[in-house]
Amino acid sequence: MNSITRHMTGQILTVAIVASVILCTAVVLQQSVRFVDLIVNRGLPASDLAYLSVLITPRVLSVVLPVAVFGATIFTYHRMQSGSELIILRSAGMNSFRLAKPGLIAAIVCTFVSYFFALYLMPVASQELRSYLSTARSEIGSVLIKEGQFNAIRENLTVYARRRAENGDLIGLVIHSEQTNGEHVTVIAERGALVNSPSGARILLANGRQQTLSQGQLHDIEFEEYVFDLVEKEQAGQDIWQEPRERFLPDLLSPSNSPGDVAYRGKLIAEGHSRLAQPLLAIAYVAAGLVIFLKTEFSRQSNAKPILVAIAIMVGLLVSNLGLISSASKYPALIPVMYGMVIVPTLLALFLLARPQQLKRRPAPPDLQEA
Repeated sequence: MNSITRHMTGQILTVAIVASVILCTAVVLQQSVRFVDLIVNRGLPASDLAYLSVLITPRVLSVVLPVAVFGATIFTYHRMQSGSELIILRSAGMNSFRLAKPGLIAAIVCTFVSYFFALYLMPVASQELRSYLSTARSEIGSVLIKEGQFNAIRENLTVYARRRAENGDLIGLVIHSEQTNGEHVTVIAERGALVNSPSGARILLANGRQQTLSQGQLHDIEFEEYVFDLVEKEQAGQDIWQEPRERFLPDLLSPSNSPGDVAYRGKLIAEGHSRLAQPLLAIAYVAAGLVIFLKTEFSRQSNAKPILVAIAIMVGLLVSNLGLISSASKYPALIPVMYGMVIVPTLLALFLLARPQQLKRRPAPPDLQEA
């Protein structure tokens, strides 16, 4: 790699990093709105919002990186063209393919980084996000049950505590729940302590009574000690089905025979192939954009036209790829088309870049033709 190629590649990668940070920050902030409820209504510390935002970053970057490196490439080449640097390099004997080499190298680097995010970091972060949100919602503890208020833990469970002791125990507890079988259960206790168990949050109650209304009959039981689960038993005992974004590539391409995997087999396989095909979009974007940029005759009057055409091609490839990912889950025959939409434009663009450019002869001025 000569100094010119190294210099241009460094510029493209620098701009791509800055663009990725800006785009990723904007998308992450938009996605983080759904976590505000955990902070505002459930009392989680605001610092956890930053941690949750970090966990969704790999998924966002896997989509943002190809677009960022495309934008950085077009920006760098446009600046060099406006400053006549590309004209000087052409005069020095560099053809279109050699001029495109820095952009293609940057796209290849971006592709490897995207594969790292898509195949490893995204499933790891998605699993941690799922586990964290599940824990945050079940470990109600000291953040959710507020003294002197009726606290709606979930749709069918309400907890009231008169006050909280210095050691954290709840004094004067009233718990009302509606069971899935139609029973209404009300528990009254002098005090209780919140604990976390493998199945979720619980309250250890002392000195109270439980009243159950079932089929019009009231059953009253006194107790000295009683354990009340704040997490529904069905929810605590069921096996959690991993979503496609939480799985590694082998689990996506070879789903198990579990009911969930059988029902969503097409979606899992399509997600696996999209993890392999989508990072290659960086090369397709850049190669197609460079063909438009380097094979179009430069004119200061129509300087923006190549940029608009390159952006239109990039958007077309992106929309087509997203549409194929969605359709391939229902029609597996479209999976090869998913790869073709990435590989064919790349090979065609590389062919056009390597092809010698035919110089058009400009007609001579009228006065010279008459002479």
